[in-house]
Amino acid sequence: MKERYIIMRNHHQIDGNLLYTYAREHGMTLNFNEFMAGLGFWSSTVIECLDRKFELTLLYGKDGNFIKIVQ
Repeated sequence: MKERYIIMRNHHQIDGNLLYTYAREHGMTLNFNEFMAGLGFWSSTVIECLDRKFELTLLYGKDGNFIKIVQ
């Protein structure tokens, strides 16, 4: 899961299927459509949480924008 998450982050695209699978594995009971509807509202919170959980090192540009995950 961690490797797939890193690939997703480094491509700067949210993979709803990956995040949904992770959430289900950790006890979430929403169905896929409900999850995807809410993801737009709290995707940044989920991303921040998973970055910390996976203990990732993030590289940011001078403007403060995320560039990539470094390992």
